[in-house]
Amino acid sequence: MSRKQFWVSALLSSVTMALLMSGSMSAIRMGGFSVEWVSAWMNGFTIAWPVAITANLTILPKIREFAAWLCRDKAKSNLDLYQSQ
Repeated sequence: MSRKQFWVSALLSSVTMALLMSGSMSAIRMGGFSVEWVSAWMNGFTIAWPVAITANLTILPKIREFAAWLCRDKAKSNLDLYQSQ
């Protein structure tokens, strides 16, 4: 992944998740969609997006590493370990 693609992906995914989560949570909290909901949604988004972009840039790379470790080919790893001895 290129550096540009990394940044664009981080920005787009964080905006998308922040919009979806702040919108749905404010609708649940307010008991549905209304004129006031739009204002509550935007207020929630102003908090959610900085949190989401920070998480995307700091935590997500570690989660990807952990997922790769969990999904590694254990048979190949054991063979590599055996051959190195």
